[in-house]
Amino acid sequence: MLKKIIIIFILTALAILELTAFLYFNPETDKDVPILNSITKPDLDKLSIDNIEINIEIADNPKEQSQGLSGREYLAPDSGMLFVFPQLITPSFWMKDMKFSLDLIWIDENGKIIEITKNVSPATYPKSFLPPSPIKYVLEVNAGYTEENNIKAGDEIVF
Repeated sequence: MLKKIIIIFILTALAILELTAFLYFNPETDKDVPILNSITKPDLDKLSIDNIEINIEIADNPKEQSQGLSGREYLAPDSGMLFVFPQLITPSFWMKDMKFSLDLIWIDENGKIIEITKNVSPATYPKSFLPPSPIKYVLEVNAGYTEENNIKAGDEIVF
């Protein structure tokens, strides 16, 4: 009986993982093609939250989003990586191959911060982190940045 429960659990987990991968990645190609076109994608290298400017890199295709900040030694102060998704989604983030801690800022389609997951350490891998509801953007910044700059849920992002 226990073997059957374990097998069902594993098969269910694999099905969820496969469905997430299918919805998250562009099934048409694995090439480095932007998900959003230039009309809907923010064309910028900075954004601001409560008049605090943040230099950003944009990750808007599956290859860039899969890599994220993994493998880097550090993220410059007042900098971040903005993940841009083609539609509302509930993405899963983990700290695979990360060398420093992050704050994850979950942002809705209107540019409003809905939640912040603070001080996510590389030691949390393989744990995954999810927003409380579907989002359009995720901004990764150095751990402690949101606390230091009084950035909180409800704040608006200005592109």
